[in-house]
Amino acid sequence: MRAALGIFCTAAAYQLYRLVGQPNGLPAIFALAAYYLLPAIIVLWVAADAREHRHWRLYDFGSFVFFLWPVIAPIYLFQTRGLCALSTIGVFLAVFLAAMAFAIFMGYPASLQP
Repeated sequence: MRAALGIFCTAAAYQLYRLVGQPNGLPAIFALAAYYLLPAIIVLWVAADAREHRHWRLYDFGSFVFFLWPVIAPIYLFQTRGLCALSTIGVFLAVFLAAMAFAIFMGYPASLQP
């Protein structure tokens, strides 16, 4: 649940920053932090899941997941869960799309300002 909340918050923050017109200053710093926190949250979830289920991992598995999370995380899910990985990927996509919808809802009035 905490991973889903973290994914929602980081995706919403980054999408809101992009929607509002990429302002400078503190919003840019927070958007950069959100951009790097999303893969970090996914790495922490995958590492905790592997530790909990006692799955063997490479030495620097976290770095691979951080840089290649769109590829490595689904491979890990399919190797550990089989076809049940589709439900986890579906939940991730639902949370990510909900974050984008939230950002659109919150940022649309600000995007109309000249």
